[in-house]
Amino acid sequence: MQYFLLVLLLLGVSALAGKKIPWLDRFRIPPSLTIGTLVLLFYTFLPHEKTGAFFLHLKSLPPEFIAIVFACLFLQRTDEAHRTKRSFADVLAQTSLVWVSVMGQVLIGLVATILVYRPFFNEPMAFTSVLEAGFAGGHGTAVAMGPILVQNGIPAGLEYGLFSATVGLICGIAGGVWLIHRQHRRKAATAEQLGESNEASVNLTSILISLMLIGAAYWFGVFIKGMFEKELLPRIVSPEKLRGFSLPLFAYTLVGGYAVKLLCKITRSEALIDNNLVLLLADLSLEILIFAGIAIIDVRLLGQSLVPLLSVFALGFVWNVFCHFYLRPKILPVPYSFELGLINFGMLNGTAATGLMLLKMVDPKFKTPAARVFAESSAITQPFIAGGLLTLLTPFIVSGLNPWLSVALYGGLLAVWLMLGLATGRRISRQGE
Repeated sequence: MQYFLLVLLLLGVSALAGKKIPWLDRFRIPPSLTIGTLVLLFYTFLPHEKTGAFFLHLKSLPPEFIAIVFACLFLQRTDEAHRTKRSFADVLAQTSLVWVSVMGQVLIGLVATILVYRPFFNEPMAFTSVLEAGFAGGHGTAVAMGPILVQNGIPAGLEYGLFSATVGLICGIAGGVWLIHRQHRRKAATAEQLGESNEASVNLTSILISLMLIGAAYWFGVFIKGMFEKELLPRIVSPEKLRGFSLPLFAYTLVGGYAVKLLCKITRSEALIDNNLVLLLADLSLEILIFAGIAIIDVRLLGQSLVPLLSVFALGFVWNVFCHFYLRPKILPVPYSFELGLINFGMLNGTAATGLMLLKMVDPKFKTPAARVFAESSAITQPFIAGGLLTLLTPFIVSGLNPWLSVALYGGLLAVWLMLGLATGRRISRQGE
């Protein structure tokens, strides 16, 4: 408990500094990024301190808190006051755009590894996954992918993934704020307004009930994981073929959150779900996750692959910008395209929470259906990509198949979703005329 309270203390000090330092406040730099970087520098210059209990505590936090964040994702109830018109076509278009964007990240890593990183830098084929694992997956996926990358020939797989997620987070925040300024659409609520709103809705009973619901979603996810991976899966696939395969806990707590929400709806108890508190607790969990994820990076292990890492990150960021400016208007020609594009940009460069933070800067009360469409499409994307099953399998696929056959596989997926997305976008445009 003392080390967890120390984590909260450091985050609080960083948040206070962010309010006092103008440029941190202006660009909405998360406290976790600031203090995480400082702690990372501390352990980089004093590596012997990594044997201490606090560092070991930090290493245990990311997989647990990413599970809590995902438990909250589908737990929020629908706000009838702000329910706006959306259609299945909107969700399908959003799903297509995310698939195209993420498959593009995989293909960039794959082709660059085949042509440059493997012959000139001796990187294994699993290096293909580093960009998607960090940029589209975030710190939680990076933690889950660490052992898989190690198993496929990258001893510093955890560090590569966390470094990717950290660079992606920085790109997502900086790039997203730039996009907002460019569109002249920054309508963030003032700090005073946000404070009044939260203060009016927060009380001890609401906090305890919200914690109860999040805890139920978390433990239901743990139960599903145990039943699926220890009871059901071994009966379908032989243990030898599984090779220790295991989905990260957050993939199951996502289902747990939806199950708890559905149970509340069936029992007519949705009023128990306080969206503001659930979102607040999710934000807090994400801050803890990012802080711990950045702080435990071993910078020394990045040195030998710094050129491949930075170059593939640059290519990935350019691809994400291309998707926002060129593909988004064609696939998502909806009235709230810019708002939804901001969520996608934040997610593709870091985390969904980064995207939601950017959305709050232009739509602080979630009056557009952007957040709902994003969440609903996540049910189709999250189980497979950006931290899902296909993400976890990619190192095995590219290491086991002929390299150009892997290019054909992922290129085919991109082409199918691109054609579907463009067709859906044209349908939406015709309906809007």
